[in-house]
Amino acid sequence: MEFAKVALAATLLAATTAAPTLAKNGVERVPTKIDWQAAKTAAKRSLARDPAAVEKFVAATNGKLSYIELPVLIFGSDAKMETPQFGSQNSSYAAFYTLEGAQISILGSHSVLTGTEDLTEHHKATAHESIGNGADYNLNRYGAHYTIRLTCDNPIKDTRCRKPDFLQSVVQTLLVVNGANQ
Repeated sequence: MEFAKVALAATLLAATTAAPTLAKNGVERVPTKIDWQAAKTAAKRSLARDPAAVEKFVAATNGKLSYIELPVLIFGSDAKMETPQFGSQNSSYAAFYTLEGAQISILGSHSVLTGTEDLTEHHKATAHESIGNGADYNLNRYGAHYTIRLTCDNPIKDTRCRKPDFLQSVVQTLLVVNGANQ
C-alpha cells in the first residue's frame, strides 16, 4: 500500500514534467539554475543540526540521491515523522510521509514553464493554499520549487488540513540534503 502511494506520487510528478505535451501549446519546461554553493552550505548546517535524520534518510535512499539534480528537502526529527519513502526522476523528486489520518509529501522540481503568456491566472497563489482534501505549502529555495502537500483522511474535521499552523510548523523543521554534485 505504501509503495503504491509513492508510485502514485512519482507518476503525478512525471505528469507535471511532461514536456512533449506542453510543447504542443508553445509551452516548454526549462531547467532552472541551482545555487549549489548555498545548497551545500545549508546541507552542512542541516547535517550538524540533525545528523540522525539526515543520515537515516541518506541510507534509506540507497544511492538514489546521486542522480537528483536539485537539493532535496526532508523534515527534521522535530516534525516527529518516520523516514519518508522516496521516488525521483533526476530533475524532480517526491518524499512521502504517512501520518495518523493524513499523508504529507515534499515534491521538488527544478524547472519552470516558458511561453505561458496566454495562460490565465485564476487566483493569486500564496505560500499556504487549501486544496479541498488538504493543503499545499509552496516555496522556492536554491533555484528549485518545492510543494509540501498535506492530504487528510477527514479534511473537514482535521484542523491540520484547514489551518496553516501544522504545515508552517513542519516547514520550520526542513533539512537540506544535497542531490547530485553539480
